[in-house]
Amino acid sequence: MNIFKQFYRSLFSPRDIASYRTQGVGKTVVYLILLTIIASIPTLYYMTKGINEAIHTFTMTLEEEVPDFSISNNTLVTDEKEPTIIEKSDITIVVDSTGTYDPSRISSYGNSVALLKNEFVIVTAGQTQMMDYSSFGNLTLTKDEVVSFLESMDTMSTIIITLIVVTYILFMIIYKTFQTLILAIFGNLFSKIFGRTLSYTAIWKITVYSTTIPVIFFAIMDSLQTVVPFGAILNWFISLFLVCLVIKEIPLENSPKNKE
Repeated sequence: MNIFKQFYRSLFSPRDIASYRTQGVGKTVVYLILLTIIASIPTLYYMTKGINEAIHTFTMTLEEEVPDFSISNNTLVTDEKEPTIIEKSDITIVVDSTGTYDPSRISSYGNSVALLKNEFVIVTAGQTQMMDYSSFGNLTLTKDEVVSFLESMDTMSTIIITLIVVTYILFMIIYKTFQTLILAIFGNLFSKIFGRTLSYTAIWKITVYSTTIPVIFFAIMDSLQTVVPFGAILNWFISLFLVCLVIKEIPLENSPKNKE
């Protein structure tokens, strides 16, 4: 049975999933990677869309609305007497050469970039990164040079996004592998409770396929940008429940087909 037919059958047939315990480990690994990619698609779509929009919006706003500035001797210089705060739908830009703006306020804006008197701050996905201009040596920079750099970044966005996508998928594969290994430990306990004789490897194989339904469910919820209450707990619970159903589909007889 090819992997796509297995995917289809895994959506509704615990008995079919039970039969996959006899297949090779390699095919199961490929299926695990397929599930990981499916689970990652919504997040990666919104992430890459957000990055593209943020770069474009920041570049346009910087060029058209932010007052002229320069960075010299590790200090931001403008003609403004008070902080400039520009709020857009997807990003907030703060420019303050007076030193009066409190950096701790920046995170309250969500995604934001702040050019402060002696440092710059970037806030993305709730994470704040601060860096002094002195970290780059004796930096000398003008607004036009920053705009030119951002425009070049815009053309390189495909490369940047590709690196982000690959890194994210690799991280998710590691997480998904860890999840299925833990679930298989519980599956091994269930197999003893239900009187089935199964190797850990066989249980791991059926565990991977048993996670198909929760993967599709949460992928749909992520696509709709809908937050599922206690989503992580629900994910594990559904997966464990399906592993139980699959193990119960395996015949009680201690025959060769019950083994790997």
